[in-house]
Amino acid sequence: MLQAGAKLVGESIKTMYSKLDSEGFKAGEEFVLAIREGLAINAAIVLGDRDVEVTLRRLTEALSKTDLKKLFSSDSDLEQSLNSLMPGGGKGSYALSDSRSGDGSKEAVSKEQFKEFVETVKARENVRLVMSQLKATAPELYDAMVGERDAYMARGLATLDQFSTMVAVMGIAHVDGVESNLKERGWVPVSVPCQLK
Repeated sequence: MLQAGAKLVGESIKTMYSKLDSEGFKAGEEFVLAIREGLAINAAIVLGDRDVEVTLRRLTEALSKTDLKKLFSSDSDLEQSLNSLMPGGGKGSYALSDSRSGDGSKEAVSKEQFKEFVETVKARENVRLVMSQLKATAPELYDAMVGERDAYMARGLATLDQFSTMVAVMGIAHVDGVESNLKERGWVPVSVPCQLK
C-alpha cells in the first residue's frame, strides 16, 4: 500500500514539474549547469541528496499524517503567505486559491503573473517565510520534504574530508537547513565573493 502511495506521489510530482516545464520553467536546470561546469574543470561530482524512493516513501507516510484541509485551506497561514507573494499581494486576479472577483467570477493567473510569482518566491527571505509556514502547518510533510534531506545532505558534506574545496548546489529551500546542520557539526560560515567570468 505504501509503495503504491509513493508511486502516486511521485507521479503527481512529475506532473507538476511537467506543467512548470510547459510554462517555461526548467526545474533542475541549475543542477545540470553545475554538473556541466564541474565536468569542464575535471571536478569530482558527488550527488548528495537522499535517494528519491526513500523521499517518496517518507512523503507518502507524512501525507497520511497531515491535515490536508488545514494545509490547503484558503485561510491557512501557508496559503496566505503564498498569496501575499503574488503580484498585488494576492488580491483579485492574482490570488493562487479560488479567489473570486467582485462579480463572483473566477479569474485566472496569467503566464506572466505566474512567472513573477515564481521569481518572487525564489528570494531567500520568501522561501524562509513559506518554509516556516509549511513547518508550522504540516511538520511531518516539512520533515519528509526538507528537514530530513537537509540533515542527510549536511551529513554527506561533512564526510567529504578528501576535498580541500567544495561547491554544494541545492534547492534554495535546503540552504538554511544544510547550513544549520553544518554549523552544529562545527563548520564556520565563510563569505567568498562570486567572481563571474
